[in-house]
Amino acid sequence: MRPMTSSDSDGPQRAAAVQPRPQRKNLMLSATIECGGTRAPVRIRNLSETGAMLDGAALPDPGVSLTLSRAEIVVGATVVWREAGRCGVRFDAIAATVDEWVTGKRPATFAGQQGQARVDAIQTAVRAGAVLPAEHPAAGTLDAAELERRVAEEVIHVQRLIDALGEELVEDPVMLQRHMRLLQNLDRASQILEHLGAVLGASDRVAAAQGIAMQDLRERLLRKPIF
Repeated sequence: MRPMTSSDSDGPQRAAAVQPRPQRKNLMLSATIECGGTRAPVRIRNLSETGAMLDGAALPDPGVSLTLSRAEIVVGATVVWREAGRCGVRFDAIAATVDEWVTGKRPATFAGQQGQARVDAIQTAVRAGAVLPAEHPAAGTLDAAELERRVAEEVIHVQRLIDALGEELVEDPVMLQRHMRLLQNLDRASQILEHLGAVLGASDRVAAAQGIAMQDLRERLLRKPIF
């Protein structure tokens, strides 16, 4: 049976529910499903905390259970409907927020974490090359230098998200033909963010800015103050 709308990842069964469906966010995220010992790549086309719509070449039938994973986010789900290379799944539990699905990361907060949640957070820090914090860090110990370092990391993280988006878009010949200039601007924005992240993370920021290869960005950053 065809779902009521192409964005309804829970299909017609969900329409009969008494409570309104959580609002879904349209996006394009790479992910993996595992079912019956077989793994296959998929793309998440829309998403809420309770379900998602996927597209892919190897999707299970309705009623089949699977595991959907994206980086650090893993959740069990059940296929509700499938048609024309897409399917809607309902999560077995609320595993992450939409923003966490987008980044593929869980919050790196250590205080009070126990069991697997703390293990996951430690693994995340190790992969990022960060120094592990104390088991119970004292409140109010964050200084300006550490905050600035974290801001630099976030800038680089946004740059990588833009890169991933650009890589997805350029694979579509129609998108490439229609929006070449916009894709070029997206690539330029990614380069700017990469340079800004490097400057923010440098011990000598002026020297780092002077070493930027993009002339217009370098001139904007090093221009004389108006006042």
